[in-house]
Amino acid sequence: MADIMDYIDWRGDIGFDEVHVNEVDGLIFSQLIYVQMKPYMPDAKKSYLTIKQLSSLYCADHSDDEIEQMPNLFRHSARLLQKLAYSRRYADCILRYYIYDISEKEESQFSAVTIELPDGTYFISYSGTDHSVVGWKENFNLSYLDETPGQNKAKKYLKQVAAYICNDDRGINEKAINDKALDDENINNKSINTRKLWIGGHSKGGNLAVFAAMHVDKEVQDVIIKVFNFDGPGFNHKMIYTAGYKRIFDRIETFLPQSSIVGLLLEHVDDYEVVRSSNSGPLQHDAFSWEIMGGSIIKADGLDKNSVRLDKTLRNWIGSMDEAQRKQFVNVLFSIASDSNFENLDQMSFKQLIEMIKAADDLSKADWSMLKDAVRLLISAGVGVVRDEKEK
Repeated sequence: MADIMDYIDWRGDIGFDEVHVNEVDGLIFSQLIYVQMKPYMPDAKKSYLTIKQLSSLYCADHSDDEIEQMPNLFRHSARLLQKLAYSRRYADCILRYYIYDISEKEESQFSAVTIELPDGTYFISYSGTDHSVVGWKENFNLSYLDETPGQNKAKKYLKQVAAYICNDDRGINEKAINDKALDDENINNKSINTRKLWIGGHSKGGNLAVFAAMHVDKEVQDVIIKVFNFDGPGFNHKMIYTAGYKRIFDRIETFLPQSSIVGLLLEHVDDYEVVRSSNSGPLQHDAFSWEIMGGSIIKADGLDKNSVRLDKTLRNWIGSMDEAQRKQFVNVLFSIASDSNFENLDQMSFKQLIEMIKAADDLSKADWSMLKDAVRLLISAGVGVVRDEKEK
């Protein structure tokens, strides 16, 4: 079955001035951000390259053999970049305002790029987790924080891009995006009257796209055409009933694979579409496995039973712990991960995770007790879901 690489072959000769951005283009741009662009775009305000230029520079530094040795996420995005560079539709799109910021202190991994399209519109692509321990911990922090540092940076980035595309001379300021004390009024634009901005992201990037869109003023929201969330987690229940969320609600499109795990975490109010994947189980999170026909991602009948069951289990489990307990669990789990010398969690199997926890002999009695209680609650939540299914 066809995927996004096949789509580029089909539609690559049709410019954006002829056929505007669709959901497949959104998915492509949400994967392109996984390419490490910092060496080629070091200045967030001044650096810019076409996709073709970036591909040329990137390939000069990375041989085919080196690319083949990369983890799947980065290998796929590198191959995507190479293919886009030879496509009329994408080659001359301009990449601007690239930011990659990772901070162990803030427990934040944030990356974004703005893509200027030939039809006069722009696409902000937010990156998902890059498999670093810091990035994964930020994902877990969503379970108890109202706002993560990455979400805060995402909304500031959106405000600054909106100011730029409305001919405001302030443009992008990477230091300001990383400055927690920044006054939002410094980057709001009050004269936006034309919709010309697409936003999207995959995994955590989808969450950042929705979060940013719901946390900017109406004047900034008015420039947004659509928000694409590709298997990104939701939010706590307080956030989805805000005025900002309600204003942008009808422009959010969320896509989940049949065996979604990440995309079902926390709360979603926006309707989601279930899509088909050539992979099975958790591997369906890989957007390169999503099946494409024409300008659309092929839709499925619904989530599979295992995904629904896991979703209910995790919701019940998270709901059984208060905010302080969730924070303690996340901090203890990732302190163990940091001490284990695993730099990338995608290297770790479930068996290795269990062995890692067993080997953590310096945990306090209180931390050990908390871990045992968390596992007990998880098992209890799973048993409860299965019992409810049998009683129906």
